[in-house]
Amino acid sequence: MTTPHMADTLPSPVRTDADVLSRVDLLIDPVDRLRQGLWLFFLDRGNIQSPVVVPIEDVPEDPEPDEVGNLCWIIAEVLGSTEPAGSVIVTLTRPGPAAIRETDRIWHERLQDGAILHGARIRKICLATPDGVVALSEN
Repeated sequence: MTTPHMADTLPSPVRTDADVLSRVDLLIDPVDRLRQGLWLFFLDRGNIQSPVVVPIEDVPEDPEPDEVGNLCWIIAEVLGSTEPAGSVIVTLTRPGPAAIRETDRIWHERLQDGAILHGARIRKICLATPDGVVALSEN
């Protein structure tokens, strides 16, 4: 895991799916989308984003279920200790087009499984590439 980045003050709530995609597009620079990674954005109970943005670099295309489960456990612990009614936006970054690939679906499935197992409240799972940002989940 890399050191958390501090986002600019973003007081406006992230209420709709369009708000989520717009915020992800705003916060993840296109250059950072050239590498396989994962980004975490935490929201409070009012859907206000925390100023801490956590990028995780060099994640595998085909993640181990246990490793994704451990990440979801950490997310659940962070939310439980800081914002029990909050949630997280998880964004996978990678080079290439914004068309959803099988490897993106694997990430989505394993994140959902881990979130259910550990009680991590995921607001949305997104994909960000140099070509754009799309939703991987419809929750």
